[in-house]
Amino acid sequence: MFLISCSIKLFFSHTGSDNDRFWSTDPLTGTFYQINFQSALTWHQARQSCEQQDAELLSVTEIHEQTYLRDLIDSNRSPLWIGLNSLNLHSGWQWSGGTPFRYFNWAPGSPSPEPEKLCAVLNPRRYAKWENRPCEQKVGYICKKENSTLGPSKDAEPVKCPEGWLPYAGHCYIIHREPRAWKDALMSCNESNGNLASIHNPEEHAFVLSQLGYKAMDELWLGMNDLSTQMYFEWSDETPVTYTKWLPGEPTHAVSGQEDCVVMAGEDGYWADSACDRKLGYICRREPLQGVSGTVKTDPACTKGWTRHGSYCYLVGHALVTFSEAVKTCERIGSYLTTVEDRYEQAYLTSFVGLSSEKCFWIGLSNTEEQEIFKWETGEGVFYTNWNSAMPGKEVGCVALRTGSAAGLWDVQNCELKAKFLCKKTAEKITRPFAPGKNSNFKCPLGWNTSNSTNSCFRRKKHKKTWFEARDFCREIGGDLAAVNSEEEQRVIENLITYMKTISFYDTPLENCGAISKEHSISWINMHCEYSQDWICEIKKGRLLSCVAVYEITEDGWIIKGDKQYFFSTESTSMEKARMFCRNHHGDLAIIGDNNKRIFLWKYILKNGKLHSYLIGLILNADQQFRWIDGTTLHYAPWAEGEPNFAFDQEYCVVLDKKYGLWNDVSCGHSHGFICERHGSFVNATLSPAATSPPGGCPKDWLLFKNQCYKFFGSQFQYWYTANKDCINLGGHLATIQNEQVQAFLTYHLKDVLYNPWIGLNDIISELNFVWADGSAVSYTNWAPDSPKLYEPILFDSLRPENDGKWSDESCYKSSGYICQKNSDPKLYNSQAVVPMFGFNSYGDDRYAVINYKMNWEEAQKNCKDQYADLASILDPYVEAYLWLQILKHGEPVWIGLNSNMTRGVYMWSDRRRSRYHNWASGEPNKNAACAYLDLDGFWKTTSCNETFLSLCKQSDELIPTESPQLPGKCPEPKHGRSWIPFRGHCYYVHTTSEVSWPDASMMCIQMGASLVSIEDPAEMNFLLLYLSPLASDFRKFWIGLFKNIEGEWMWTDRSVVEFVNWEKGEPTMIYDEHCVDMDVSSGSWRNYYCSVDRNFICKIPKSDTHLTITTSKREPAVSSSHSRGVMIVTLIFLLLAGTGLIVYFFYKKRHEQTTVTAMV
Repeated sequence: MFLISCSIKLFFSHTGSDNDRFWSTDPLTGTFYQINFQSALTWHQARQSCEQQDAELLSVTEIHEQTYLRDLIDSNRSPLWIGLNSLNLHSGWQWSGGTPFRYFNWAPGSPSPEPEKLCAVLNPRRYAKWENRPCEQKVGYICKKENSTLGPSKDAEPVKCPEGWLPYAGHCYIIHREPRAWKDALMSCNESNGNLASIHNPEEHAFVLSQLGYKAMDELWLGMNDLSTQMYFEWSDETPVTYTKWLPGEPTHAVSGQEDCVVMAGEDGYWADSACDRKLGYICRREPLQGVSGTVKTDPACTKGWTRHGSYCYLVGHALVTFSEAVKTCERIGSYLTTVEDRYEQAYLTSFVGLSSEKCFWIGLSNTEEQEIFKWETGEGVFYTNWNSAMPGKEVGCVALRTGSAAGLWDVQNCELKAKFLCKKTAEKITRPFAPGKNSNFKCPLGWNTSNSTNSCFRRKKHKKTWFEARDFCREIGGDLAAVNSEEEQRVIENLITYMKTISFYDTPLENCGAISKEHSISWINMHCEYSQDWICEIKKGRLLSCVAVYEITEDGWIIKGDKQYFFSTESTSMEKARMFCRNHHGDLAIIGDNNKRIFLWKYILKNGKLHSYLIGLILNADQQFRWIDGTTLHYAPWAEGEPNFAFDQEYCVVLDKKYGLWNDVSCGHSHGFICERHGSFVNATLSPAATSPPGGCPKDWLLFKNQCYKFFGSQFQYWYTANKDCINLGGHLATIQNEQVQAFLTYHLKDVLYNPWIGLNDIISELNFVWADGSAVSYTNWAPDSPKLYEPILFDSLRPENDGKWSDESCYKSSGYICQKNSDPKLYNSQAVVPMFGFNSYGDDRYAVINYKMNWEEAQKNCKDQYADLASILDPYVEAYLWLQILKHGEPVWIGLNSNMTRGVYMWSDRRRSRYHNWASGEPNKNAACAYLDLDGFWKTTSCNETFLSLCKQSDELIPTESPQLPGKCPEPKHGRSWIPFRGHCYYVHTTSEVSWPDASMMCIQMGASLVSIEDPAEMNFLLLYLSPLASDFRKFWIGLFKNIEGEWMWTDRSVVEFVNWEKGEPTMIYDEHCVDMDVSSGSWRNYYCSVDRNFICKIPKSDTHLTITTSKREPAVSSSHSRGVMIVTLIFLLLAGTGLIVYFFYKKRHEQTTVTAMV
């Protein structure tokens, strides 16, 4: 039995049945539709289900029909298969029942170009628009029955045409090759009483291709266009659209949606939409001359009744005979049952008999001798085929040429079927052309395999590719995946795969693609097209291999393509930096307006690209619409599946993916490759600076800074996500802090804020890869200590200012206030000159003034005193931020009140105020006796007090806190870089030059006549922290004199009474051998730890009545009794360490490893 017989499938006239309740009827057209929501079938199964009901998968050719279906189908339903497909890989999208593809209703981003997505669905959730999907997906489907029949066509009468025109099927045709725009071409045809050609069936298309003089390199205008209604194509002569034949990937409707006219192009004469203003040749069609009878044209090289095409004459055998009888009949009249050598002969035969009322015609091909091999009756090799769908299959039979809706396609039929036939012979006085398969003069390229009896060359490729990737590669070099057309070619391929398991070759891909396997014996198999296998390319003998894209390159490394040049980056960066690079080289990020350009860029990065994705010039604007950076509207959008998804409201930029060449929206702040584009005629001159936003103002209650508006929100706390959403709804995002100035501006406004507000920095999309919520990259940070941290098990991190404007990452689901930021509005612009601060200006409870006259430090201090002020003390980050922004307006550094020149090397504020806050530059303070100034980078620095700067004065009504009284006595003189700091009755030395164990630290203090520090009350603690706080960024922990004795009691080394403690939460621990105590510089908290760990330390010594000279010589006099006790204590500690040294080592090693890992995390 055969799948398809020589019969034309007619749609029936519906007379009604009990099954009508399963169908919906369009009252306007009488067409029946069956919506199958409950079923879940593949595309091919769905089509078979429709065919079993004398119907077809849905085709949509009219706007009314699409509107009816949209209203008919519940918008919440899942996608449904329709008949639209691209299963014919040599042509474009088409409807499964042969209905013309003249109306397009693709969803945005469809059809996406992934090669496996060859079938289409109607998606009710996207306004019933169409999307392409892999055909093997299982979804519902829609069947369609039309309430009409197709009557047999009548043979056309001969007609008379004007000079130079050729007749076919009752009309006249001519090709004009002088280039004209589409409208000018239409006018030219009108002047000849005709119109731009309309093509209504495969036969008419075959006539134009084979008999009108069409050339493979031609691009010719047809009358099809969608100038009246976008995406709805019509013929200019207003005849019905009954046939279309699009090129692969067409129609694209690109170039800003202006490809409104249709050309016929390529060696198969398929169609593509194009911009109407292009100047091309064109085809005209007109009615024949009226009142003049035509005659059948004869050729003297052919016998009467025969018609000529090329070097051959053809005759239609009108008797209905079997295949063998047809062979004998042709032989009796000196001819043979026709062969078909190429697409042009096929096109001629289609036009010759395709309109016949007969159902099929025998041609001279069969596989009756060997099931696996089809042969021509002449014995010639088979070098061209035009099989119908699902043909040739596995049946033995003879081949017939179809007519009707499948005109020209070949079916395998029972050889005893009676049908008309086609005879063929060489025209008289014409030398028969050589049989291409028997020519041995043509050679194969080096490294390719062949045999004397085939016209093809074959080569095995070992690198794994999918079927589609392998096909594209073979076509790019001028061939195709191997087609096995003879037993001899099969043997050539067998020799290529002697030791290979499976390779890809050409077959008609339905759900799977063809492959050849050698598990036990050579056999053909089918497998999923996306599997990666080796493959075999085929190329015709004598054909030169096409070079795989050799690119012309400019002197500065840009790729030349037409009148444009492109640069492909080899390193990743953010969107902002990518655009800066492109602009500095007279271009910008690439704009991809059509499929051809996308494929060019994709193929380049696929072959040469080092990165996975590349930024292009598409961005999401404030209106949440994608637009190109040059302002043009987006019309062509090959998004990857599920894209764009605008993840977490942060993806504003777009990349071209290397793997599939599709688009994906990404955060502009994350690093990607990029593609620059510039015009070939760019002028290599100095670029003008990028345009800046016009100055603007802010709404009420918003703060203006650097042309941006900011607002603090704290009345209702929000998660980070909802806070950012609120800011987006206000036209902005959570605040972005790109530099120190914005940080300072927000910091000094934090002073009266009672909550820690969210800002826009986050790593939601990629863990510990932080970006701002507006998509910008991170160029400045102000982390708090120990941040950023990896929180577990919290999934997402985000950032907020904390601890005096520092940033700390927190769970995004923590509720807090937030800061919104948005662009200023030029309509609200209020012109106010920025005036530097002169005179005293209030901030908080104090008043500040910049003295715009340069003086040394002492002169500056005296000048401030004369104005009832002091050189300014800066006691918190809020004041710091405010003052720094003020001095930036003056553009010069200023003296502040900090100096060590008058305080024995200890930096103190001249107004005697105390604060643990400091903002030293890296490496500062680097002088023992110097004065401090606030520099333009916002940090404090030291220099000689004799330098001259502007100065910053401060008036304050706040009472100066009473200091603890200094008791009589003096501290040791500075020696060997050691300075002692007085407090009450003691002096203190902070050792930071080397880290040592607790016993060594204690011994070094003893050698200086001191002890490790004891801390007797909060005042002493605060004093130490005041002087230690500048060291917090470099030194974290210091040994103090507290230790646990052998009886388990905590004691000070100087035998002071333990009346005050400041243990860290959870301390002291009971871990074995943690006998010594360190202090945290930032918090002042204590913890017990292993005595063998190395730390810096603090020494303490009582003041003396006379200056002490501390030496470490062997002749040093005996120390006091308290120091003797100290030595005994240290000795005791050494004995404890020696007794438990091994245990301590292992405990410490384990604890140290744990500590190190925690720090790394």
